[in-house]
Amino acid sequence: MMPDRPFNNEGSARFLFAGSLSGMASARLVLLCASAAMLAACGGGGGPGPISAGSAAPPPPPPTPQPGINFDTAEYRRSTAATTANVLPAWTAGATGAGVTIGFVDSGIASADPEFAGRILAASRDVSGQNRGIVDTSGHGTSVAAVATAARNDSGPVGIAFSASLAVMRADSGDCKDGCRYSDSGIAAGIDAAVAAGAKVINLSLGGSSGSATLRNAFARATAAGTVLVIAAGNDADAQIDPLPAAALAATGRGAVIVVGAVDDSGQMAEFSNRAGTAQDNFISAVGVRVRSFDHEGTAFLYSGTSYSAPAVAGAIAILAQAFPNLSATQLVDIVLKSARDAGAPGTDAVFGRGLLDIGRAMAPSGPTSLAGTAIPVPLAANGNLGSAMGNGLSTTSGLAAVPVVDSYNRLYHIALGQSLRPASAGRLAGRLDSAGLRSATTGTSFGSLFGSPFTARLELKASGRHDRAGQDSFRNEDSAEAHLGFAQRGVDSRAAARNPLRETRLQLAAGPLAFTAATGRLATESLPGSTAGGFVADDGLSADEGTGTNGRQLLMGEVRSGPLTVALAASSIRTSLPQTLGLSRTARQEKLTLALGWQHGPLHLAAHLSDIQDDGALLGTRLAPAFGLLGGHSRQFGLAADIGANGYGLRLAATEARHSPRLAPFGLLQADGALASRSWSATAHAPFASGMLHLRLAQPLALVAGGFRLANGAALPVATTAQETTGEIGFDIGALSLAAFHRRDAGNIPGLSDNGAALSLRAGF
Repeated sequence: MMPDRPFNNEGSARFLFAGSLSGMASARLVLLCASAAMLAACGGGGGPGPISAGSAAPPPPPPTPQPGINFDTAEYRRSTAATTANVLPAWTAGATGAGVTIGFVDSGIASADPEFAGRILAASRDVSGQNRGIVDTSGHGTSVAAVATAARNDSGPVGIAFSASLAVMRADSGDCKDGCRYSDSGIAAGIDAAVAAGAKVINLSLGGSSGSATLRNAFARATAAGTVLVIAAGNDADAQIDPLPAAALAATGRGAVIVVGAVDDSGQMAEFSNRAGTAQDNFISAVGVRVRSFDHEGTAFLYSGTSYSAPAVAGAIAILAQAFPNLSATQLVDIVLKSARDAGAPGTDAVFGRGLLDIGRAMAPSGPTSLAGTAIPVPLAANGNLGSAMGNGLSTTSGLAAVPVVDSYNRLYHIALGQSLRPASAGRLAGRLDSAGLRSATTGTSFGSLFGSPFTARLELKASGRHDRAGQDSFRNEDSAEAHLGFAQRGVDSRAAARNPLRETRLQLAAGPLAFTAATGRLATESLPGSTAGGFVADDGLSADEGTGTNGRQLLMGEVRSGPLTVALAASSIRTSLPQTLGLSRTARQEKLTLALGWQHGPLHLAAHLSDIQDDGALLGTRLAPAFGLLGGHSRQFGLAADIGANGYGLRLAATEARHSPRLAPFGLLQADGALASRSWSATAHAPFASGMLHLRLAQPLALVAGGFRLANGAALPVATTAQETTGEIGFDIGALSLAAFHRRDAGNIPGLSDNGAALSLRAGF
């Protein structure tokens, strides 16, 4: 077995003091292969299966996060073990090893060194039978302990678990000139003493034994008591680990043992390190080349050997044990091994074992996550798309700011679940320009009489034709960092015709006071009495929002006219194709039954709509992941509109009010908490101006104004928009030219989002 040794100052100008380590050129840090025997620790594999949410005991709360503290200091950056182990996420989360004891069976420690002040337990002692105390005469025990537990004090390096307590058991024979020697009985006594002192993890950066029955029994007792054993793999460049960690694996059933090999700071296996071999399932690798630490006299060195890989893993175990005190020893080991960054051959291999130590990944949720106290799954990535009526209300509600979830190990996390919900795009200009550019052709004929009344048929087609259009939308294209001029960011190019197929039709059959209408696309939205086309960006109350798209929209309507009164009953359907994301349905469907009344007296037109709406797959454009349980909803909407006009002048007022009852799965994250309420209104005026027509419009598009849900754990989730969009628009039409300019405050019902834009449309007949 080839031992390892630090740089020293015996006849070498390359010796580095603590104060100058971080400033030395890397070319001067030459690896010296010397002679101190170490072993790398052995990975505890397997572990129990996932804990079923709802069946496990409630997990304790995680430590208090420390986001205001800057842990990325000069001290941290000169700490090789810490910087390569991705420990900053754990420290920021408040996990520093506080309250957890790490046992060190080694050559003792410099107990007076301020790096360990106040954290060495009184139970620490000499277990070799020589009654020497724990004073370190070789520096090995001190340098190993520092990698795991050196204080965060802006001096020297900082340990992985800098707040952990130390149970130091001196077990060396006393002669450490050419590498300390340890008897099986001394190691066994040290393990037993560390367990008795309450060590959650014991670091064994030593070797040389084949593992007698005395030692194997001590290994078994430790793991049975719930203590993790972290053991250095050895420094012989062998394809298999040293006999000591192999004996620990054999004696314990592998569940709570980790063997550690050494890599350099680039993740390459150290030439001297033993490989994982047949212990690959319990083997992990950590930095063990040129590791900054200090000896028993406080002198700084760069150490190499698996002895210095092992304490980094022991520190990681202490951090996890503090953060998640409900974890067993086998679970702690399982998490560290499963979270390792892959190295070498894909997956577990005979060189790197499970991979490279990554404490940040070990702290993160593992496996499926569920709402704490329930079996309801909660994905942590993208969880849905919000409709514009909701704005960002659901994504910013405080009830989703810290949702308690547990992972497969029953570890408790507080997740900002609202951030995984994507608000709708606030831009509507593309849909408005798409509508404004349509040209129509109409044909009709008479078929004689039916029941004594003239029977006529009228067919209307609406299509894009050939025309040039340009618009400037202040919102950026989602797929580009650049703003665009063009057909509302869609461009006028060789594919423009394909984007505007002939899909707008309306067939009307009439006989006396009776009429029947079948319509598709945008013509379906304009067929109800009192409906009218919207502006570029401002909704029109009763009229559908063109910005939401009309593909798949169909309408069947029957009308009865009697003098100034029109009564219509219409059934409409909207099917929207959606991207196959989040495991959601590819289509959302809305079925609407509307009773419409229209009344006209001279220049005055009044209209009222009463609608019953069934949504499937979405509600008000909001789609959520299956875990939320939002299946659709039932809505009732009431709308009023009044138009008055003569001689080219006109005024229109329109408004809607609706109540929405969400349809929810019985075991989803969301529970009903009463009905939701939505509202919209608009005011439009037009007048002749300079041989053209001037349009003014003020509107508040559809927005949720009241109501909410509850999480399955009872937390309230208000979803009303925190700000309602208000839109002002001015337009001018003259011949084939249309101009429009607009300002939107809180665009898309998103607080503080402003949108100023303009549109130009040039039309040519076809």
